[in-house]
Amino acid sequence: MLAEQLDADFVFVLMEAYSLRADKVARYEEILDEYGSLADCPASWRIDVVSLALETRHGVWVAQVPIRPKGISKKKRTIGAPEFRHYTEVQGRFTDLLPVKEGEGGAGGVLH
Repeated sequence: MLAEQLDADFVFVLMEAYSLRADKVARYEEILDEYGSLADCPASWRIDVVSLALETRHGVWVAQVPIRPKGISKKKRTIGAPEFRHYTEVQGRFTDLLPVKEGEGGAGGVLH
């Protein structure tokens, strides 16, 4: 609703989340069946990440970056440079947040 009220040209969503370690990704469905969520699986199997999603009229770009300790601090954290990938088919509760403007038939061509 806010994107529509502001006549937004894009929506950028950032959220902290859990992701599976690379060696556990193939077992994703099995892990969800057994534990119900990544939050409930063994802590050594998951990593903290920041998920970034940019939705424009030309498509959706997504990046996921691990969150790491900053220096020797036990409280400060940081992330590396995100590498965005263009996705043509996305679904979920955090998609289609940008309303179609009057006279548009949906997403236009790809920007890059």
